[in-house]
Amino acid sequence: MSRPLILSALIAVSATGLWAEEAKTFQLGGDEYAAGRSVSLSAPVDGDLFIAGEKLSVSGDIGGGTHLAGRIVALSGDTGGDLYAAGYRLDLTGAIGGGASLAGAEVSLTGDVGGNLRASASDLSIAGDVAGTALLAGAEVTLDGTIAGDAVLTAEELTFGPDAHVGGQLTIYADDPGKVTVPASVAPSDRVSVLKGDHKAGGSHPAPRGVEDMAERSLGAALRSFLVGVLIVAAAAAAAVALAPQKVAVMRERALAAPGRSILAGFLAMSGLVGAVLVLAMTVIGLVLVPVAALLAGALIFAGYVAGSYVLGVGLWQAAGRPLPDDIGHKAGLAMLGALVAGLVALVPMLGWLAWFALVFLGLGALASPVFARVGALAPERG
Repeated sequence: MSRPLILSALIAVSATGLWAEEAKTFQLGGDEYAAGRSVSLSAPVDGDLFIAGEKLSVSGDIGGGTHLAGRIVALSGDTGGDLYAAGYRLDLTGAIGGGASLAGAEVSLTGDVGGNLRASASDLSIAGDVAGTALLAGAEVTLDGTIAGDAVLTAEELTFGPDAHVGGQLTIYADDPGKVTVPASVAPSDRVSVLKGDHKAGGSHPAPRGVEDMAERSLGAALRSFLVGVLIVAAAAAAAVALAPQKVAVMRERALAAPGRSILAGFLAMSGLVGAVLVLAMTVIGLVLVPVAALLAGALIFAGYVAGSYVLGVGLWQAAGRPLPDDIGHKAGLAMLGALVAGLVALVPMLGWLAWFALVFLGLGALASPVFARVGALAPERG
């Protein structure tokens, strides 16, 4: 398994999916992983940092990227790479060496950002300087820092502080553009565009759908949807373990013993099915079977994702030096752990999409390997 897939939120949940009362940490290759109800880290980290919990406090400097997910998040240490943070309240005072992607109900950023900034919150306050561009969305947005590049803002209430300045083009989407006033100290009028933000009202310059989604989408709803998906994966894994425990165990051992081979087998299996759909469509007569093949492909993708999540969860558990549990409930918890880690990794641009495919191919290949073995056994021997 590649390092981005392994332990990106190690022990983010216990085997039953509940936060551990005592914080747990794990180090691997210079990176650090921690989880618990309350996590406080003051020691510096050379590589990347991954933390999940209810209350998070990081005061040590981070050499690489930082990934934080919790209800209350406080970051006072400096980060050398990008920052990804989500929670109810974010209090970020440390300098950020790369870009920052932030989401929460109350977000306060006073540290400088070395790259681009993307932030969404009900109450959003930006007082640090941003070296790149900024995409800001919220009900109440306060800007009191310098943005070197372009900035796009959408807010119900927008406030500019005395130190607010935008070096590039400033675009503001508002329900009532006539009520928006931009001081000359923020940006000259020739670099300011105030547009109608309600696309439903038929404005000539509707806000981008992505910007409106940032402002309108509930963080709680997104988290609920994410957790429901994790629970569905866990339930499906529990059912498989209960119905065919021996076959699931063989599948798991096969995937962990040769993950690369399982991923390749999964790729071949999916390629074969997709190719079959195209061939059926080309025959015209087989068009009636295309919907059936499409449904089968969807079912196989889901089965591969469930199997891959279970294998990933078991791999993480064993990497932490924990023995494999015997009961179905705890094994379902391992599938939940794998699905949660996979979901967090999927948030990383580009890498997350590739990691999702790898996880599906891993599970699908572990399931399909016996079929390939039987096909190989039927092949004639060469004399």
